[in-house]
Amino acid sequence: MASSTHALFIPYPAQGHVLPLLELAYRFADHGFAVTFVNTDHIHGQLVAASPDLVAGQGGAQPEPGQVHFVSVSDGFPADGDRNDLGTLTSALMCSLPAAVERMVENGQFCCVVVDYGLTWVLGIAKKAGMRTATHWPSCAAVMAAGLDLPVLIADGMLDKDGLPTGKQIPPVGDLPMNLAPLAWNAAGTEEAQKQIFRCLNNILKALGQDIVDVLLCNTVKELEEGILSQHPSIVPIGPLPTGLREGKPIGNFWPDDDSCLSWLDAQPDRSVVYVAFGSIAVLNQEQFHELARGLELSRRPFLWVVRPGLANTANYPDGFLETVEKRGKIVTWSPQHRVLAHPAVACFVSHCGWNSLMEGVRNGLPFLTWPYFADQFINESYVCDVWKTGLRLVVKDAGGVLTSEHIAARIEDLLNDPAAMSRARELQQVASRSISKDGTSFNNLRDVIDAMKG
Repeated sequence: MASSTHALFIPYPAQGHVLPLLELAYRFADHGFAVTFVNTDHIHGQLVAASPDLVAGQGGAQPEPGQVHFVSVSDGFPADGDRNDLGTLTSALMCSLPAAVERMVENGQFCCVVVDYGLTWVLGIAKKAGMRTATHWPSCAAVMAAGLDLPVLIADGMLDKDGLPTGKQIPPVGDLPMNLAPLAWNAAGTEEAQKQIFRCLNNILKALGQDIVDVLLCNTVKELEEGILSQHPSIVPIGPLPTGLREGKPIGNFWPDDDSCLSWLDAQPDRSVVYVAFGSIAVLNQEQFHELARGLELSRRPFLWVVRPGLANTANYPDGFLETVEKRGKIVTWSPQHRVLAHPAVACFVSHCGWNSLMEGVRNGLPFLTWPYFADQFINESYVCDVWKTGLRLVVKDAGGVLTSEHIAARIEDLLNDPAAMSRARELQQVASRSISKDGTSFNNLRDVIDAMKG
C-alpha cells in the first residue's frame, strides 16, 4: 500500500539537472514528505565524494518524513564511457531505467513520483500503480514550450522529421526576438547526438499525450517569462529554486567546494570582482583557454575563476600568467557558487548561460557577460541580452574562431561601466525575490503542487 507522504525523485544524470531537483526534493521534505532521491551509480559516486555527509538509503528501509535519502541505479552505460555524450547517455537510460523504476515502484510504497522532464517517459509505470506524477524542467519555459510545440513545427514544415530546420522561417517564441528557441536540441553536439536527443523529445511528447503526467513544473519565474507562460498555461513556474542554502545538507555538486575563495572575496572591495564559471560540461580548447586567461590579465580587475577538471584539455596557463595575477586573481577547481554570487565583492558573472547559473545570478542582482556552450544556453543568452537587458555578449568575430583576450577585457570594462544593465539586474532581483516570498507566484504554485501530491 502506498504511503501518503513518500515521494520518489529521479533527476537526469547531469549537474544542472540534479541541483534544482534536489532542492525541490528538500521542499517536499519541508512539508512532511519522506523522499527517496535516485541517481545513477556514476553520479551517486561523485556526490558522495563531494559531500561525505550525504545520507544513503539502507536496503529496503524507507526514509522518515522530513528526510531525503539517496539511492542509485545503473545508467546502462559502460564504466569508461563518455557521459558528456548526452545522446548516447540518453539512449542508454531509455534501455536501463524503466526496469529499475518498475522495481522501485513495486517495492517502495510511494504516493508520487517527480522526475526530470528528460525522463518523462518512465512515468507510465507510476501511473499504472495509481501514483501522482510530476516532471520538472530545469531550464527556461521558452525551451520547454518549443518542445511542446514540436508537432506543429513539423506539420507546418519548419522542421523535418529529425527536428532539423528546413529553411522556412520559424516565428519568435514568447518574448524572444529570435528563432533559436525551438531548436535547442540542434546545438547539442554531434549530428547523431542531436538525433538521439530529438528522439527522446518525441518519446516525451508521446508520454504527455497519454496523460501520464499530472503537472509540468519549470524552474522559472512567471514575471520573467510572462509571454510564453500565458501561451502555455500547463507549465507551472516554481522558480528560482534557491540551491545551496541548506546548512549541513548536500547541495548536489559533483565536485567538492573550495571555500578558500570566500575568505579571498572578503578581502576584495565591494562590486569589484569578475566571477568566471562555465558549469560542469563546457570545454575550452587550449588556445581559447589561453585567450581567456590573458583577457582576465588585461582587464586589470580582480577575478575569481573556476577551472574545474576537464574545462580545458590540459589547463596549462600562459607563461607568466599565474605570477602576474597572483595578487588580484583567485583560481579554484569548484566554488560554492550560491555563496559566491551573494558576496558583496562580486561585480559581474562571466557565464556559459546554464539556466541554474542565470537564476542564481538573477537572484543576486548581477549582470552577465554571456558565453554559451551548447543547447538551451543560446536561448538563455538571448533572454539576458535581448529581453532582460542585464548583460552583454562575448562575440567571436570569425566562424570557428576564438574570443580574443582584447575583446574579453574590453567587454568586461563595457559591462562594469553600463549603469543600465546594473539597474536592470537589481530590478530582476526584486522580481525573483517577490516570486519566492510568501504569497509570491512561485511560492503559491509550489505550495499548491506539494499539497496536490499528497492527495
